[in-house]
Amino acid sequence: MVSKLLCIAAAAETVLATAAGVFGQSPVMTDPVGFTTTSLLGNSDSYVSIPFTRPPEFVAGISSAATSGTTGIITVAGNPWTANQFVYGGTQHNHYYALIGPISGTGTKEGHTYLIIGNGTGTLTVDASNDDSTNLSTIPANTQVQVIPYWTPATIFPASDANVSFTPTTSPPTYKTLLQVPDYSAPTYNSPYAAQYYFDGSSSSWHRINSRGGDGGVGDDDPLLPDGYFVVHNGNKAPTRLLTNLGAVLLRKMSTLLATATNRTQDNPIGMVRPVDVALNATGLGPANGSFVAGDQLLVFNNAQAAFKKSPAAYFYDASVGNSGGWRLLGDTMATTDRGADIIPKGAGAVVRKAQTSDGHSAFWTNAFPVQAIDAASIKIHGTGTGAQTLGVTLPLNTQFNTIPGIECRVPGLTLAGAGIDDQIVITFPTPVTFSNVISTSGGASVDSFSGNGSSIVTINLKNVVNTRKTTVTLLGVNDGQNTNDVAVQMGVLLGDVNATGGVDKNDVSAVQKHSGQKVNQGNFRFDVNATGGIDGADVSVTQGQTRTSLR
Repeated sequence: MVSKLLCIAAAAETVLATAAGVFGQSPVMTDPVGFTTTSLLGNSDSYVSIPFTRPPEFVAGISSAATSGTTGIITVAGNPWTANQFVYGGTQHNHYYALIGPISGTGTKEGHTYLIIGNGTGTLTVDASNDDSTNLSTIPANTQVQVIPYWTPATIFPASDANVSFTPTTSPPTYKTLLQVPDYSAPTYNSPYAAQYYFDGSSSSWHRINSRGGDGGVGDDDPLLPDGYFVVHNGNKAPTRLLTNLGAVLLRKMSTLLATATNRTQDNPIGMVRPVDVALNATGLGPANGSFVAGDQLLVFNNAQAAFKKSPAAYFYDASVGNSGGWRLLGDTMATTDRGADIIPKGAGAVVRKAQTSDGHSAFWTNAFPVQAIDAASIKIHGTGTGAQTLGVTLPLNTQFNTIPGIECRVPGLTLAGAGIDDQIVITFPTPVTFSNVISTSGGASVDSFSGNGSSIVTINLKNVVNTRKTTVTLLGVNDGQNTNDVAVQMGVLLGDVNATGGVDKNDVSAVQKHSGQKVNQGNFRFDVNATGGIDGADVSVTQGQTRTSLR
């Protein structure tokens, strides 16, 4: 079975560039290309995944497909290939998989991937042993299939990147950088690894470590599945290295197998094949499609923490009506705190821990490029009449655990339209979107009204906003015409916290005093905490009255 691996950790820049492509039965690059750069810490384990695919070598239209036992046959129009073109061996150093979709209609295989084990001039023979119970014949005619080479140790970490993205080993078994592949049949993520690789400095190639700890042979070409992770273990004083990964941005869906067991929980290492931070609300995991149900946990690793065998944060999904539903974090002091805006950083690995089942039936999680906003702000009107200005506190679009959200430091209400309205949040999308509803899932605030369904700008009016609390507003079922997911925005409410530290103290009072006497503009409006249009002694008094309060 192909090892399930990926690449890249938790903090970086993503740059996208378009690449010309041609549909049909010919070599093709249909998706944009991009790169990420990520720090892999020294003396640490990094749980990493590749947020791109390798460029597809062919895109073809499926004429028919069928399953016989554990083998599938996919027939395409025409004869675009030579026999055994995608079979590993000789000068052919790639292993390939077939990616199905997009599918229009009732087909059930969109996003499924299959290892190619043979091919004729117009057929692909694939391994369907890990597929669901439905036959490949459910794939509608004319559905696309992409032929994509797997990532390998040598394509992620080429020899030319020695001492740049990894540290070679010169004296085995004193290994420097190790690539460690999880065992997908094991019950937990911290079970012994299925495979480990080190870069041999004398031969300039990646070598496996055998079961006795010795050299298991060259593993440069070993295939790594596109929807899991591997661990980069920088040990024996191997320093922090910078990994740059270049690949194709997958704009279509990919479906990942989530195995279960009848006598215990079952861990499933996963990766998001998306070069963006993905909020939990936007992962596609949830009870609605059966991919994440009661008893399941999502384990997310913090690659910014330098440690070996680090413990992940554990999330679960609370579907109860009384608690408003949503993502929760084990260990939170407030059990109903919504964590839907917490993120899986781009290129980071995670684990779906499936609860014990009575039949051992596997689930498939289909994830897609998330619908994401490009801007969000808490809006208030400063001043009245012709001189009034509408000014907004920028809110982060994804709030990672243990970070402070955008903080609204101004007095609730004032000149917003509508009696009892405390705050107004405006969320902007790159294209028009529709959504099913807007709810407030934490902080005690409630949604009074909203507008903008079917447009690119959504306006939400809140009431009963509570000072010192974090308020999360979630748009449910946001659809941009291709994909659908929830979109969450989190706002911290702390009156007088003009420097946005999460607490009000003498520094906030001093900052307001220094700006006293100024008219409000885009650069100083936070100091006008009572939103009158000018900064004066009244703003100082309001801030002084809030000292020693903090966001919780």
